[in-house]
Amino acid sequence: SSGINAEWPLRPGGRPLMTNLQVIGVGLGRSGTRSLQAALEDLGFGPGYDMLRAYQNPSQYHLYKQLYQDPESTKKVVQEILQNFTSTLSYPFCMFYEELMEWNPNAKLILTVRDSPDDWVNSAQETIFRANKKQNWLVWRFNKFIFDNMMAPYVYWVSRIMVRVHGVDPNHPKTDLAKMYSDWNKRVIETVPAEKLLVFNVKEGWKPLCEFLGVQVPDKPFPRVNSRKEWKRRVGTKVNSNIRRAAFKFVLFIGLLY
Repeated sequence: SSGINAEWPLRPGGRPLMTNLQVIGVGLGRSGTRSLQAALEDLGFGPGYDMLRAYQNPSQYHLYKQLYQDPESTKKVVQEILQNFTSTLSYPFCMFYEELMEWNPNAKLILTVRDSPDDWVNSAQETIFRANKKQNWLVWRFNKFIFDNMMAPYVYWVSRIMVRVHGVDPNHPKTDLAKMYSDWNKRVIETVPAEKLLVFNVKEGWKPLCEFLGVQVPDKPFPRVNSRKEWKRRVGTKVNSNIRRAAFKFVLFIGLLY
């Protein structure tokens, strides 16, 4: 059966451990997490879980609602989602790194970073946090309408968890994304034991990653995936379709008002 059960090993005090995670990615989305995931899987630390894996499993969408609405069930839900994975990257589970670190005491944590906060902001505003761009109120409300009504349900609930964890809404134009990014990285560095943490820019390539994980450097280029262009090509078609459907609903809604 899924979830926490008597087969989980216990630490002193009776608290259950997960133990299946070997690597916990604590970097925010658009910090090189997809490239890191590909690298980890090449090194034998896969499969890795991220937002794309979440999207590919609609049967678990309801679990993200539970994760948001019922914090008491966090252990059970996380185990159900991650039980077959060896690593986790980016959203949604970077936001639960402290719990994952406790439940997987032998896991190593990797904080992916960009060259600068502004570099990360530029990427995030073009992809995952597009509604953060400065825009007039009506345009923002329309984008919010699209997001709330047309995105996959798990995306909505993950976004609610983001607001709870970050203390700000990354998709609100008044949110300072550079500060959110810097605050997150600072929090991670301050709360993760130094011997367990690698602060890693994917531009550094294999050497620091392999040294940290205690494995040999493979004879192949370090993977570079999920550029802004690739993200837009993969996600853009679906988003544009959602926009058209949402626009139709929005027009109908406005029509009802008048």
